[in-house]
Amino acid sequence: MNFNGKTLIIIGSILFFCQLVNFISIDSISPAFERAQVLSAISSVIIVLIGFLFKQFNPNKGERVELEGENKFIFDPDLPTEILDELAWGSEAILTSTAAATILIHNDGKNILRRGITSDKVFEPGETCMRSVKDMKLISLANTKFYPGRDEFFSFCPNVPSIIIIPIDNKSFILVGGWSCRCFTKADEKWINNWSKKLNNIFLKNSF
Repeated sequence: MNFNGKTLIIIGSILFFCQLVNFISIDSISPAFERAQVLSAISSVIIVLIGFLFKQFNPNKGERVELEGENKFIFDPDLPTEILDELAWGSEAILTSTAAATILIHNDGKNILRRGITSDKVFEPGETCMRSVKDMKLISLANTKFYPGRDEFFSFCPNVPSIIIIPIDNKSFILVGGWSCRCFTKADEKWINNWSKKLNNIFLKNSF
């Protein structure tokens, strides 16, 4: 059974109903029984409240979107072999191990790799991507539908529902788009962020 907020609400409601039936069906009431009933009722209500809080802070993932674009693997032919091998391996791992549908790696004004569902347009990073690089912080857009700057990503993948941007260094970043809203977990973000640090070391090693 999928244990979630709804499950807690059902369990708490059943327990409250059972203690209520028990109270009605009892022949005599003692002080000890009254105390037990009060504690039982409070416990049931607390379980129900926890269930509601669990639902509030753990929203369901959105439905998978049919993305616009074609499945492609495009890379800069001038890339050093070590960098290309690492980018090929890492991008494949992200696309197969996470909810990612598309990935782009940008370096010093140039898109050096695009893989997955890709637009035919040339991607030009805007304010959001530049802010991620400037602050050297991961930016997560769990639902691009409500993001006012979503036009920036139309040339990346027009209707991509979720995006994470991970800086590599002060001129490079990884852009990852997901199949649905809220599809990336904290583990996904941590994994890709750690890979960006590895890329940074490889870029420095190759004077890239």
